[in-house]
Amino acid sequence: MKKILIVVALIFLVTSFYYAQGKMALGINGGVALPIGDFGDGFDMGFGGNAIFVYHASPNADVTFTAGYLTWSGKDSSDLTFSSIPVMVGGKYLFGKGKFNPYINGELGVHFATAETPEYVILGQTYGGSVSDTYFGWGAGGGFLYKLGQNMDLDFNVRYNGIASEGNSSNYVSILVGLLFGLK
Repeated sequence: MKKILIVVALIFLVTSFYYAQGKMALGINGGVALPIGDFGDGFDMGFGGNAIFVYHASPNADVTFTAGYLTWSGKDSSDLTFSSIPVMVGGKYLFGKGKFNPYINGELGVHFATAETPEYVILGQTYGGSVSDTYFGWGAGGGFLYKLGQNMDLDFNVRYNGIASEGNSSNYVSILVGLLFGLK
């Protein structure tokens, strides 16, 4: 959680430096993360959200930076959880410049992941507990921006995501809705 706060603080510092240019936006979104494949066999639907920083590189292309938090609980045990703090850099291509603007996007980055299981002590040896590691992650999908005001857009997106760990991956589909505020 501390890492997210540091990242968000850095985004606000960078934004204040470029505030007068009006080529940036900040946003927040939340939604569900549906595990699929082997990941879906062990975990239920997850929940979470992201903070978003957008740099408008051209009228139809954006550079994005996101940081967030997602968590899933185990299907067979409520004591089993998997959480991730994704920190991603990506791009977005917009297909319009009106009130409704569909887009495609892609991201690359890292997931700071933690798996927590109940702890058991057998013959003095402790098993289970919390294990954390950092993994490569990626995402690709699409969505749309719907203009709600001069500097505010509704942002809806669906994305296929992967967290690559040693020998396998944890794949999920995220469905997120939020607001994006243009800075002028």
